[in-house]
Amino acid sequence: MPTNVSEDEIDDLLYFARTGDTEEFNSLKEELCKREKITVVELLETARDEHSGNGVLHMAAANGFGGLLKELCKTLSNPSPQNPAMLAILNAQNKAGNTALHWAALNGHLESVKVLLDQGADPTITNQRGHDPIYEAELNDKKEVVEWVLREGGDELEEGVSGETAEGAANEGADEDVEIGENNNGTNGEASTKLEENLNQMDIQDTTPNS
Repeated sequence: MPTNVSEDEIDDLLYFARTGDTEEFNSLKEELCKREKITVVELLETARDEHSGNGVLHMAAANGFGGLLKELCKTLSNPSPQNPAMLAILNAQNKAGNTALHWAALNGHLESVKVLLDQGADPTITNQRGHDPIYEAELNDKKEVVEWVLREGGDELEEGVSGETAEGAANEGADEDVEIGENNNGTNGEASTKLEENLNQMDIQDTTPNS
């Protein structure tokens, strides 16, 4: 639904999710929902970067803020867990086809991967490179994520570990929109060294706003 939420306010929501500033995020979320008379679901549907298509869950997942993800999923689970609106937000793809689960997996954030899967994220969705989230984890050498999937994930998730690459596999691990965010200390997030090297070699710029 149309709202009067400004681009700056959306950028702020995305930034607070990216940096894991739960207090600031919740304060702004409540203010906007009250002012616009909209639900959290409607706000999260609106709060997407216009250039990359990244949403709040993408930002939190990319930087390993499982607590914020869990809190948001709890809110989204009203009136019932894994309702259609909740699943649509959980599995929303950005312009490169990546879901929040793709970003959590390829950055090796196991707790965020667990939260997203537990809440109903679909591990079989593929991005524009034809890669599902678990295959991205394998490409980027996120062994803890891959090993957990092999041990706990079941047959459906294991298929992603042994999947085939799509066209363009020569540039494995290079994700044109990957978020290398900031952790609570203001340092770079945990995107793999291999991934960063590939990004540099391909001269790909992060399309996500820094504010």
